[in-house]
Amino acid sequence: MMHNSKQKQSRTTFKERLDHMVKTLRHDIAAGKYQIGEYLPSEANLVDMFSLSINSVRKGLNQLVAEGIIVKKKKVGNMVVKAPGSECVTITFGYHLSMDGIADINCLISEFEAKHPHIKVVPVQLSILNYNEIVKNYMNNDMLDVVTIRETELQTYEERGELDLLEPSEVNSGAYSFLLDTFSREGVLYACPFVFSPVILCYNREHFLGKDLPEPDSSWSWDDLIRITSQLSEPPGRYGFYFNYLSEHRWPIFLLQSGKPDTTRWMDAVRLCKSIIANRQLFPLYAEEHDIDAMSLFLEEKVSVIMTTYFNLNLLKNARFSFDIAPVPHQNEQKTMMLAVGLAVNRWSKKKAAARELVHFLTSAEAQHHIRKRTLSIPGLKKAAEWTGEEEMYRPSRYTMYREIIPTFRTLADLPLSADELRQLQREFKLYWSDIADEAALSEFVEQML
Repeated sequence: MMHNSKQKQSRTTFKERLDHMVKTLRHDIAAGKYQIGEYLPSEANLVDMFSLSINSVRKGLNQLVAEGIIVKKKKVGNMVVKAPGSECVTITFGYHLSMDGIADINCLISEFEAKHPHIKVVPVQLSILNYNEIVKNYMNNDMLDVVTIRETELQTYEERGELDLLEPSEVNSGAYSFLLDTFSREGVLYACPFVFSPVILCYNREHFLGKDLPEPDSSWSWDDLIRITSQLSEPPGRYGFYFNYLSEHRWPIFLLQSGKPDTTRWMDAVRLCKSIIANRQLFPLYAEEHDIDAMSLFLEEKVSVIMTTYFNLNLLKNARFSFDIAPVPHQNEQKTMMLAVGLAVNRWSKKKAAARELVHFLTSAEAQHHIRKRTLSIPGLKKAAEWTGEEEMYRPSRYTMYREIIPTFRTLADLPLSADELRQLQREFKLYWSDIADEAALSEFVEQML
């Protein structure tokens, strides 16, 4: 305990010294001690003056660069270019509509602006429809400096040869390695990991207790789910299982679990999916537009089990019943989809220093711990995600389950199809699930696709 206390005190003291250096330099520049066009003391001198490491000094100087107060002159030094408060840098931050609920983004922006008074962040909520095209157009017209990017959207930019929209990012060694891999192409990181989630089951514990049925666990196959959750159904008022089967993060799970991609295995997978969604004693006939609809049915106790994400658990904060989570059932192999959100800087932004400063803050230990404590999402920073301490909100007892199933995480990039081909395949599956197309026609299409 003594050792931990000393470590905590050391970290606090270090942060205070770093803040002191930045505030002192900012004050001295504002007071005229260092005039515009003059250079600050060398980095080596700043190390001695403020008892900091060279890396810490550079971190503090980068903050002044982001504020537009100094510029770094290679092999010369750090030159003052304006006085603090004389001009405010405004950057535009585009993000998915759901990000405030997922990561408390508005609160984090306020905290960033409080720490960086010379940077103003203009938040822009972007529709998920045509997200890639919207971001591309906004970036090309200098209307976005920072943007949230999902793993599926990065794949689309790669396939279309448009990765040059994104500024290569500095690797945060504290992030989960599988997230760094997800947002990297040929060794270049294009987005800093922010938050992530596997697709999971979420279930109403009281429904299981009321029927004296075993709760879901990692051993469940889809047959187990069908057999047990069918006993929870009480149509027409309550059904055992539901999910948005047309979501790009749901139906591909069945293909991923089938093992080696071939026509026979994929047809077995699509039949299994149809047997679930066509089972009227288990699955409600409900046309869903968004994942939020499944959460609404679950909150109203009209369904007992849903396939969802940690992100969507944030919609259950006011649930009137006890709920918990479990891995998705398996078919041939235990695999699930992973959703990941990264932060990318517009390569052509005229305010890259300030944009990078926002990304640095949102992926910092401070902001990532905020996400861990105030939401049910999983931060991309490993130490923050695995923090243990006094909880500020209700959390499922199996919240840390994601750590045990990391080897099962997959993305759409693991399927041997492009994003456009997946959309074509989804349409054919939809026709089959709706009994508009027969198995023979679908089988022929799958074979041609593969």
